[in-house]
Amino acid sequence: MNADSFYAHSAACGFFARIFRAGLDAELLRRCAREHVIGLWPRVGEAGATLDGVFSDLNEAALTRIERDNTVLFIGPENPVPMWESVWTTKDRLLFADCAEAVRQAFAGAGLEAPNAGHEPADHLAFELAFLATLLARAGQALEAGEAPQAHQHAEAARAFLAEHPAKWAAACLDEIGRRAGTDFYRAASVLCADTLTGLQEALATA
Repeated sequence: MNADSFYAHSAACGFFARIFRAGLDAELLRRCAREHVIGLWPRVGEAGATLDGVFSDLNEAALTRIERDNTVLFIGPENPVPMWESVWTTKDRLLFADCAEAVRQAFAGAGLEAPNAGHEPADHLAFELAFLATLLARAGQALEAGEAPQAHQHAEAARAFLAEHPAKWAAACLDEIGRRAGTDFYRAASVLCADTLTGLQEALATA
């Protein structure tokens, strides 16, 4: 992977980290529509084309529908999609399982504090994606600075974290989001996120 590839995957993970959680960041979507971000995506496909169409037609009425979908999917009041690794990977589907502590320790090992530390499990999909975004950005910055060993270290940390955490459960969670979604935005975004993580895993295997 070159620096541009690291940055593209970092931006993609950062985008998904901001949309797959409670509360719609409407300004982010407006900016994506203005800047035609899908053209910069590391892996597009049919889902990316659908999302590009959503951004092309974005208006306040569409944002209202997407915001309503975000509420249904991630807040409720009835049966929101569980967004924590432990719910998808442990027998009892309980929060704050060992995987949540492992994610928190991964953050700490990179000199970071897990978001909402002490208030929400660190293994939320959005937090895991944000962590990947940080590691990938660091790898890109190191390459640009001519520090290949450091870039490899950050890339290896991203590869290991992806394999140990999102790769084990994100696809099932994203499939559930897509199945329940009431808008093309979240249906397409769930597929594109899964495709992006698959592509990232393949790219990091040879980074």
